[in-house]
Amino acid sequence: MNLTIDEVLSPDKIDNQACLTKASSNSLKYRADVDGLRAVAVLAVLFYHANIGCPGGYVGVDVFFVISGFLITGLILKELDTGNFKLRNFWERRILRILPASAVVTLACLIVGWFILLPLDFRHLGESVIAQAMLAANLYFWRVTGYFTQSEVHPLLHTWSLAVEEQFYLFFPIVMVMLNRFSRRCLLPAIMLLCGLSIFLCIYGSYTHPSVNYYFLPTRAWELGVGSVLAIIPAQRAIKAWLAEILGWGGFLAILYAVLFYNSNTRFPGVSALLPVLGTFFIIFANINSMTSLGKLLALRPIVFIGLISYSLYLWHWPVLAFASYWAIDPIPQTLHILLLLLSVVLAILSWKYIETPFRKRLVLTSRSQIFTFVSVIAVILLVSGITVYKFEGIPSRIPAAALQYANGRMDQKFTNSVSLSEALAGNFLKLGSSDKHQSIDIFLWGDSHANAVLPVLDFMASDYSIRGFAATYYSTCPLVGFESIENVSLQKDSITYNNTVIDFVRRKQIPNLIIVAHWNPYVNYISEDYFYQCLEDTINSLSGTKTKIWIMRTVPGQSYSNPPLALARAVMLHQDPNELGISLDEYRRQTKVIDLIFKKINVKYASVTFLDPTDLLFGSDNICHIEKNGKSRYYDGHHLTITGAMELCPLFKPIFDNIIENKN
Repeated sequence: MNLTIDEVLSPDKIDNQACLTKASSNSLKYRADVDGLRAVAVLAVLFYHANIGCPGGYVGVDVFFVISGFLITGLILKELDTGNFKLRNFWERRILRILPASAVVTLACLIVGWFILLPLDFRHLGESVIAQAMLAANLYFWRVTGYFTQSEVHPLLHTWSLAVEEQFYLFFPIVMVMLNRFSRRCLLPAIMLLCGLSIFLCIYGSYTHPSVNYYFLPTRAWELGVGSVLAIIPAQRAIKAWLAEILGWGGFLAILYAVLFYNSNTRFPGVSALLPVLGTFFIIFANINSMTSLGKLLALRPIVFIGLISYSLYLWHWPVLAFASYWAIDPIPQTLHILLLLLSVVLAILSWKYIETPFRKRLVLTSRSQIFTFVSVIAVILLVSGITVYKFEGIPSRIPAAALQYANGRMDQKFTNSVSLSEALAGNFLKLGSSDKHQSIDIFLWGDSHANAVLPVLDFMASDYSIRGFAATYYSTCPLVGFESIENVSLQKDSITYNNTVIDFVRRKQIPNLIIVAHWNPYVNYISEDYFYQCLEDTINSLSGTKTKIWIMRTVPGQSYSNPPLALARAVMLHQDPNELGISLDEYRRQTKVIDLIFKKINVKYASVTFLDPTDLLFGSDNICHIEKNGKSRYYDGHHLTITGAMELCPLFKPIFDNIIENKN
């Protein structure tokens, strides 16, 4: 089957790419500029995922949401006006538009995953396939991960947005029909009211439940609703050409700003989502009656073609990037990312031509019974495949035993629960060593997730020495007085209160040893060196006049591998030497250059502070900090030690415990 661009763009060929013409509410016309806008959206997402200069490219999904709301509402209104709207017909079209290509990509992921995914990751893939088959991929990924911690171990992560749209398609047409039957006049204000409620939830959720806010339909519905409003509002008269130009280009610049200047630290969605959403609104609105210069640019055939394949391109690009990153031991260079995107384009063109188009044009599945049978068979295949992979724990028999032993390092951790602010205020800290409440408290561990990583060592040693201790740890929260850990959305300004609470507890209980452990490098980069030094001094001075001795552990070497257990397992599967993976001493010193200078100043000035240096214990005679030892991984991610790795630090903490016993005697 050969299709020309002219055939593809024909309005009587593709019903789902039409939109409502405002000049006549009963007519539809094709909008090439809208397909061009799709191209902008999908390219933003692609460049974001490939780390090509678009740190806010994830807003492309929001552009898609507005476009979808606009097109779907236009089609529903047209059929309502002609009396031809039927829910089953609407859902059939959505099934034929969405399911065939997504099913092929999902099955391809299962096949590729069989050969390269480790059991835990293959099990996760099975779970995500089940969720996708049940139109709940967004709920699954909300539960297991965060979008901004996007991981190569989730090749179907991007399907969360499809689930949001699918859920919208289930409910919104029913709402439209009910409102239309009641009164066409109430349609616009009712949709606007629903949008208002949704955006209120979205803004509120961005502060209270950011992950829920990102993945759930109720907090995303307003973006699709903005597109619906655009399809409903009347436009009997064309707007002035100069105003249309301003609105169009202003909207484009709004999207471009978000793509280039938003990043993973942006509170999103929320108020920040207004920029790409309203930008999309203005672009579509500005070109309702006649093309602006931007509209003509977006309507250029090469750009439109990218828009036409955008659905398949969106489907294929992330699995291609994810599997490549998963399998590569070393970080993927930018040139390879570009080649992978080109491969995604090739797969998208094939998918669009041989899967999307035949199903959408009903060259296959011509009857309703065939469509029902097709949906049932696909659902059964996906569910059975996903359940099988899940129930058999990712089928570990596929993988060599040595690789499995390394892979288990990802689970070689505990004490992963942080102490919340409310728990700290109540004095409910993690307990270490002896459980005898009548015994004095001799050690207190304070820090972030790096402190969590060394907790097993201190707990083991405290038990061995029959010493009682406590710990206060919270991820991404710098353990220094006066340091506002703005990078931690969960605590933010409360981090100052949190740290003061810890210091007050240590002073009040007269705890003789305070051990501070943290991933220092990023903190000193967030603020000026002088301010960091001042916070460190304030922390030390806050315990002046007490008998508390402060022990500060230097940063553990960070590896270049985001998933060391996986890198080791891949090395085995590729018949490479796992012992060759690691970081050099020179690179470690470059990592810690700034913080080490600050620590040296403190070391000279304060005799009550002792610095604990893990270098000699973690680096071998070859001056390499290997990520494996004795067939096990020392790290469970790029800079956190496994229990196996942490236990190597026992000699580092031994002087503390020896000193405690000596003082007791």
